[in-house]
Amino acid sequence: MSDTAEIALGDLSRPDSFFETLKAERECWDTYLYYFDIIDKKKPAELAGRCFTKDADIAYDMKGMPLVFHGRSEYAAFLEQAMAAQEMTAHVVGQHRFVWTDGKPRLLTSVTSWQWFVVNEHLGDTRPAEFVTIGYSEDDFDYVDGTWLIGRRIVRPAAGLVAIGAPPPVG
Repeated sequence: MSDTAEIALGDLSRPDSFFETLKAERECWDTYLYYFDIIDKKKPAELAGRCFTKDADIAYDMKGMPLVFHGRSEYAAFLEQAMAAQEMTAHVVGQHRFVWTDGKPRLLTSVTSWQWFVVNEHLGDTRPAEFVTIGYSEDDFDYVDGTWLIGRRIVRPAAGLVAIGAPPPVG
């Protein structure tokens, strides 16, 4: 977000707002990718939660009934449980674009998620992933204390749930 009130983020018609918009998008993108880096390196879920606003709304509709979380603490608790079942993960972000509405950015992405489960770790690190899916994510960002954080996230399958493998274990 700009400290200059007359700069309208998302307005690409003026050089000053164009560059401020690109800067904001770069900062949002860094937050977004940092989230996946935390998950894939199995860092504490609390760190991933810090990529979201305190009162973030997250709707995760990737398997079974949609899961809805209110606040980063609630979402981080879910992540901690989900990460405990996964020996390894790799997220690959594909198509993406920013859409601006009234000075607020929304990031639209496709993400491929590769997952190896703890229950099969006895098969070794070189085994194929047990589950691969492609999700579609919409993330609305808010500028909070000098940082762009995710204030709202919706995730659903980009097409069918399973790209390769079998659905993840229920638990």
